[in-house]
Amino acid sequence: MKSLLLSNEYPPNIYGGAGIHVQYLARELAKLCEVEVRCFGDQLDPSSNPAVFGKKSHTVDYTAPKPLHSVFSALQNCLDFNTQDIDADVVHLHTWYSHFGGILAKLNYSLPMVLTVHSLEPLRPWKREQLGGGYDFTSWLEKTSIEMADAVVAVSQETKNDILRLFDVDEEKVPVIYNGIDTDEYRPTFDEAVLQEYGIDPEVCFFCRQNHPSERHHPPSECDQASDSGRPGSSLCRRSGYTRDRCRNESGC
Repeated sequence: MKSLLLSNEYPPNIYGGAGIHVQYLARELAKLCEVEVRCFGDQLDPSSNPAVFGKKSHTVDYTAPKPLHSVFSALQNCLDFNTQDIDADVVHLHTWYSHFGGILAKLNYSLPMVLTVHSLEPLRPWKREQLGGGYDFTSWLEKTSIEMADAVVAVSQETKNDILRLFDVDEEKVPVIYNGIDTDEYRPTFDEAVLQEYGIDPEVCFFCRQNHPSERHHPPSECDQASDSGRPGSSLCRRSGYTRDRCRNESGC
């Protein structure tokens, strides 16, 4: 049994949760079967399990509008994924960036296609600001791939509900598999030595994330009091990619 994972992100090129998901999924799958990862980038590790092959398209000669460059480069990478022979038994996709590659693999190599849904384009309308007309294309591509997939993995029950509401998919094809963590690597610790090493006050708790107007809650103020932190009087400080002024204007902070 061999599984082929197609992904935009893979170490060391990770910028979001989907990349972390693929990183650990590939590692754990490799304990059960042969795994190959084809991803965006210049990674190359053909002799390991998982074996890793990066593809990187060059946009320097593109004359299309700048917002479309990421769309067309993703399609080029997905085409390159398939021009190299595929000997896997199943292809597994992560995010719209890899969906075209999965469609090509399913149809040209007669492979069953599995797709994990981390987010859904219809619920991310702000992407039109980023992609212009490319958002119409990515929405179509996602719909096409989800509806032709042999299985669609939802990372939560709410995600499954959204999939069934937005797409024509049989419910029995949509299992819920929650994101997991390595409990040996990520576990509570009360050792303050690392905080002291970096000069961080142990009475301060940092919550770091990027907020976006798509999220179904108001962006947080830059610093809130954390009454449930376990440390009376400690501060919960939040760093955000959302600007302070925009945060305050939209949330009333």
